[in-house]
Amino acid sequence: MYLTKKCPTKTLIMKNVVIIFPKLLKAIIRNFSRKYVRKISNTENAISHTFLMQRLQSCRSIKEQLVTFDSYTKLTEADISLRRSVHQSVEESLKNHFPNCSVYLTGSTVSGLGLKGCDVDLSFQFLSNEDNQCDFSKGFQESFNSEYLKLSLKEKMKFLQNILNESKITGASKTISGRCPIVRFSCQNITCDLSIDNKLALHSTSFMLLCNMLDKRVAPLHRFLTYWAKSHKLIGGPFKFKTYAIFLLLLYFLQTRNPPVLPSVECMFEKTDFNNNFNNWSYDICKHLEKFEGSKNSQCIDELLREFFAFYAKFNFSNVICPLTNEIKMPSEFLSKETVDCKFPMNTISIQDPLDPDWNATSQVCLKFCFYFLKYLRLSYKTFNNDEIWLPIDDRWGVCYLFNDLSALQSSKRKINSKRIQNG
Repeated sequence: MYLTKKCPTKTLIMKNVVIIFPKLLKAIIRNFSRKYVRKISNTENAISHTFLMQRLQSCRSIKEQLVTFDSYTKLTEADISLRRSVHQSVEESLKNHFPNCSVYLTGSTVSGLGLKGCDVDLSFQFLSNEDNQCDFSKGFQESFNSEYLKLSLKEKMKFLQNILNESKITGASKTISGRCPIVRFSCQNITCDLSIDNKLALHSTSFMLLCNMLDKRVAPLHRFLTYWAKSHKLIGGPFKFKTYAIFLLLLYFLQTRNPPVLPSVECMFEKTDFNNNFNNWSYDICKHLEKFEGSKNSQCIDELLREFFAFYAKFNFSNVICPLTNEIKMPSEFLSKETVDCKFPMNTISIQDPLDPDWNATSQVCLKFCFYFLKYLRLSYKTFNNDEIWLPIDDRWGVCYLFNDLSALQSSKRKINSKRIQNG
């Protein structure tokens, strides 16, 4: 336990350090002074880039490359089972201290969009006695929970971190501040991000799961684009893109096809209860599927991928992308009528979060990575327009080129022989 009768103080927090066993106090102070915990390179360990490139190079058509890519990079049943085991271990550890809490899996593990090796995202939902009447077996637990409720969010995060550290089921951990603070730790060699009462994560997971189930092309396209962004170091840091932003870019693109692959998010909300029951989320998406007509768009994944890069290479990013209504808006439309202030945080690239319309999903991306993103979009578009690259005539061809240093293509010259790309 974290509080004992022998402890000289009855408070949980002293100078931002949670009071636990004295022998752990020095370790907590040391951990508190660290700025970041080095993230386990799950994706790099789970996906061998060299092996993947070898498999792609042995393919004889673009379609075969894309099928091979997706079969190798998507989460397997064993991967999902491991993540459920991690989730169960973390929940059991926290339930030892908070019997009426719940820990929910969120993110790409649940939505079906994840790459092999992706993080495990978790949300800690704590129910107080007022929310869920429960008689604790010990008076200490009742006091323990009431004290927890008095803490600030930052202190709660630190408190959960210390519980996990003492449980010995996790490796190095650190609280990371941000719009939604998290405790980052490792469990069974997988990086985990634990947030508190993160209803937005629960709803965004349900929303992404719905999109995935509405059209089978969403998941392979998202995995490919995520890996493309990772290969150019556009994802994986506090000032880089999030995979959710990549998803929203893909969503808006699919909405703009003729005929559309996916409807506007506004339409999705009208046919589901996402908006009406924000506090009562559910991953039970199947009950909504019959309300949607299947897309009349029959384009294959390689066609859509080519169009994605063409679409955004020519896109005017001075406008705001709005998947909610399937439209773009001028920045001036986000100005408050009462004041000249803009509640919406503008950036070089701006994407309105359909679940939180006042939030820009790319607001944290610094200018440097916005510039790199635009650069690699245009270079990828040029790569698609270079017919020589799409001929299986040497060691590296087709989609393999999209994961290379694309700037080298600006000066590269390739010879063409009589071989032709197969489309089957």
